[in-house]
Amino acid sequence: MNQNVQSNKITINNAQFDGLFYTWFVRYNPLYFISASCFIFGIFLVSRGMHNINWIDGQIILTAVIESYEILLLSSSFILYRFVSQYRPAVMLALLNIIFLFDCTFQTEHISAVKYLGGISTVIWLILFALKLKALTWIFRLKISIVGYIVPILAAIGVAGTPYLLTYTIIDKSIIHSIITWYGIVLSVLVLWFRPTVICRNELGKNGKAILRRVSNAAWMIWGGFYLYHLVSWLIFFEVEINLANVAPVFLILPFVSEKEAFTWAGSILAIILSLSQPSIFWFTALFTGVVCCLNGWKNRQPRLYVGAILSVHLSFLAGGWKNYPFPDPSLWLAVFTGIGLLGIAWIFRLISAFLVVILGLVVFWSLRGPHGIIEWGSIFIAIGFTTLIAGLLMNWRLHKELSHAAEMN
Repeated sequence: MNQNVQSNKITINNAQFDGLFYTWFVRYNPLYFISASCFIFGIFLVSRGMHNINWIDGQIILTAVIESYEILLLSSSFILYRFVSQYRPAVMLALLNIIFLFDCTFQTEHISAVKYLGGISTVIWLILFALKLKALTWIFRLKISIVGYIVPILAAIGVAGTPYLLTYTIIDKSIIHSIITWYGIVLSVLVLWFRPTVICRNELGKNGKAILRRVSNAAWMIWGGFYLYHLVSWLIFFEVEINLANVAPVFLILPFVSEKEAFTWAGSILAIILSLSQPSIFWFTALFTGVVCCLNGWKNRQPRLYVGAILSVHLSFLAGGWKNYPFPDPSLWLAVFTGIGLLGIAWIFRLISAFLVVILGLVVFWSLRGPHGIIEWGSIFIAIGFTTLIAGLLMNWRLHKELSHAAEMN
C-alpha cells in the first residue's frame, strides 16, 4: 500500500516537473533572453577594449560577429517554426532579431571611424538588413504592405549614414542632427498615416491573430525607440551642440497620435515656435507643419486646419533664405496670396475664423509696413470699395436664396 502511494507521488512529482520544465524551458524559454543579454554585454566589453588599445579595424570583425549571431537567431526561428512547430519560442527569437536589426550595439557608429573598409562594411550591413527583414517575413509566411518594407529600410539608411555625415562633412553638426531628426519624424508620420498591416498566409486562430498584432506593434515601437536612441547617442558620440529646434520635430507626432483637432494645433504651434531658434531650417519646419495641417484637415474633416496650413506655408515662404535674426520683413505679394487663400477657405467652408485671421493679418501687415504716399492710401480705399461691393452682392444673393426657400416651404 505504502509502495503504491510512494510510486503515485513520484509519478505526480515527475509530471509536475515535466510541466514546469516545458513551461519555462520550452514555451517561455528564458535561455534566449539570457543569451541575448550576455551577447550584448560581451560586445560592449570587447568594443570598449578595442577602443582602449585603439584597434579601430577590429570593429569590422566585431560587426561580422554580430551579423553571424543575428543569422543564427533567424535560422533558429526557421527551425522552430517550420520543422518543430514551436511557435511561441520562434516568435520570441524573432523579437530578439527585431531588436538586433536596428543596431542596438551601436556598431554603425564605431565602423564609421574606419576609412574605406568602414564604408564598405556599412553598405554590406544595409544589404543584410534588407535581407534579414525579408527573411523574417518569409520564415513566418507574412504578407506586409510596401510601406512596411520601405520605412524600416529608409530608417536603417539614416542610422547607418548619419555617422558618416557627422564624421566626414564640414556641415554644421547641429543642422545635420536636425535634418536626420526630421527624417525620422517623416518616416514615423508615414507609419502612423498608412498604418501598415501584417497578414499571415497561414490560417490563424483568434489567439494567433492577437499575437501577430502585438508583435507587429512591438516591432514598430522597438524600431522607433532605437532610432530615437541613436539620435540621442549621436549627441554624445559626436559632441553635437543642440538647441530647441532639434526637439521641435518630435511635437509633429502629436497630430497623428489623436484625431482631435487640438493635438494638431498644439503640435504645430510648438514645432514652429521651437524651430525659431534655428533660422536656417525654419522654412522647412513651417512647410512640413503646413503639410501636416492640410493632411489632418482633409483626413479628419477639420477645415479650420486649412487655415493653419496656409499660415504655415506663408511663414515658410517668408523665411526662405533666412539665416540670422531679425525675422524677415513681410512682403506685399505674399500677404496678398495668403489673404486670397484664406478668403477662399473662409468662403468654401463658411469659416468666420478665417475672415478674422485675414482682418488681423491686414492690421498687422499695415501697422508694420504702413502705406506710403497718397497713391497707396487711395489704393487701399479702392480695394475696400471693391470688397464691400462684392460682400454686399454675395450677402443679397445668399439672403435671396434663403428667403426663396422659406417661401417654398410655406
